[in-house]
Amino acid sequence: MKSKLLSLDNVSLTRQDKKIINKYSLDINQKQKINIYGENGSGKTSLLKMIAGITQPTEGDVDYDPLFDMNNDIFYIGHKYGLKSELTVYQNLQYTLNFSNNNGHSTIESELEDYSMKRYMNTQVRNLSHGQKKVVSLVQLTLISNRLWILDEPFTGLDESKINLLLTKMDKHVDSMGTVIITSHDIKDNFDNIKLC
Repeated sequence: MKSKLLSLDNVSLTRQDKKIINKYSLDINQKQKINIYGENGSGKTSLLKMIAGITQPTEGDVDYDPLFDMNNDIFYIGHKYGLKSELTVYQNLQYTLNFSNNNGHSTIESELEDYSMKRYMNTQVRNLSHGQKKVVSLVQLTLISNRLWILDEPFTGLDESKINLLLTKMDKHVDSMGTVIITSHDIKDNFDNIKLC
């Protein structure tokens, strides 16, 4: 039986008198892959931010399992990636590793090699393309052991090989008792697909 990590109970979100999310409920379990999909403006990003604790609902509750640690169990990647543009790829990833017990250099090199990005290790992030920045942000996921990955449109800017690699890493994370929540514009195979209108 899968244990529940958190639940949304009739959450609503209003911004400037506009109802973005209206009385929405959802249970999120361990070892689950969820794809929240819908058109632009349907509230996908707002819902992710409520799950991550970045945005508070104007109505309803987000209830976390008592053993769930908001500071250490969630890794959220939004549209801005959370990278420091003046630092190199390696320096950004080493900064991420400061929040982990992993040993560092060989792990970073190995993850970058998986994505064919090792040659950019000493390149400042400001000099990378949109897709390359996306890859660097995604490499962070496997450097530390957060239980819940929350990813806003993680496949945009990636070619097919990198999408398949990321899907493999998501499956491995779920097999290791992790949970993945993503947003997209359409149904994804092997995910629990939830449409926002």
